[in-house]
Amino acid sequence: MAHLTWPPINEFAREIMSGMSLHDLPDFCFWTVPFRFLTEHCIICVALIAATCLVLCYYKASPRNHSRDIPTPTTSSLESSSPRILPHLSFNNVLTRLRRRPSEPSDITSLNPSPRAKMGYTRRSRSLKKQIGSLPFPQPPLPLRAKQYYDAFLVLDVEATCQQGTDFNFPNEIIEFPVCLMRWKDRTKDLQATQLEVVAEFRSFVKPTWRPVLSKFCTDLTGITQEQVDAAPPFPSVLASVQDFMVEHGLIDGDTGERLVRFCWCSDGPFDIRDFVVKQCFISKVPMPGWIQGDVLDVRTAILNWLHSREQPKDSSVTKYGPRRRTLNITAQLKVLGLSGFEGRQHSGIDDSRNIARIVAELARRGTSLHPNTVIHPNRRWQWMGRHGQILDDHWTVKNVDDTKPWQKL
Repeated sequence: MAHLTWPPINEFAREIMSGMSLHDLPDFCFWTVPFRFLTEHCIICVALIAATCLVLCYYKASPRNHSRDIPTPTTSSLESSSPRILPHLSFNNVLTRLRRRPSEPSDITSLNPSPRAKMGYTRRSRSLKKQIGSLPFPQPPLPLRAKQYYDAFLVLDVEATCQQGTDFNFPNEIIEFPVCLMRWKDRTKDLQATQLEVVAEFRSFVKPTWRPVLSKFCTDLTGITQEQVDAAPPFPSVLASVQDFMVEHGLIDGDTGERLVRFCWCSDGPFDIRDFVVKQCFISKVPMPGWIQGDVLDVRTAILNWLHSREQPKDSSVTKYGPRRRTLNITAQLKVLGLSGFEGRQHSGIDDSRNIARIVAELARRGTSLHPNTVIHPNRRWQWMGRHGQILDDHWTVKNVDDTKPWQKL
């Protein structure tokens, strides 16, 4: 500790070599001089190491631009550009950089994140991705125009008699017949359109004739009371009212019943016309009118086609017969299209028809060409159908929910 000064290293080595003889030369190693220097001047060495660490920490914390999008500067650009002003090196600046939070930008260049910051995923970003993945398909910013070959659409969702434990083979009778008429607002001469709206509605309850008393299950499901169907007209009279409604809006001719414009019937699934209307015409002993015959637009199939046109099915949903499709009810269809929830009462004929009309209008707005996609057979027959509208009671059954055994009705 006697030597507090720092002599030059060559003088320090000469002093050591002057006291050595030739016999001591083999014991002299190359690290003897620096080792003795470090031991005798330990305070100075510690200060030098600390200063070196502070300088390294200062320049390590300084921002660097790692973006690959910035082109490599040429010689001319380097000559014309002004030199970069490096931050001033001081003890206060070093402590400021070490105390600064990572989220606080030090200067303008620190606003450009490094590649590692871009690749990082926070808990909030992961939660946002999960929320976005669970949302339905986003609506397009601008309406997509498609050619629409039909002038009008008739949305139909009938309600029929039912009993708990029955299926579509049951001889149902229509008790509500609602129709929503939709027309184009912006159809051009080249048949392109996107805006479809409801311009008129028709609704009538129907009085059943084969089983005039509604079951409690049917009343709870549809909300239709016995008083409403008792005061309603029979099905042939309702068909005449529907025909007058279509004549009033210029869809068919009043004398011949021929179509004046191209219109299409729409329903949630093929059941309304394929099953209920065909059954009711047989029970009421009336021919199926020509203005309700023909193929219909199954909205469920249209939704599935729209979904599968925008995403590839997973391997688990593909079979040897093609992709396995799961049908969606009206509530699920509204959610898939990003619309608000069901409006009204579910299983009410007029409310179901209005919500189906919303779905059809949204499909048109998203650029879907609306056309029939389901074949209807007016002469379809069931086992319980006899001759001239007779219902064979021995050919339809109801499944008992309690003991799961079929028992014969009547």
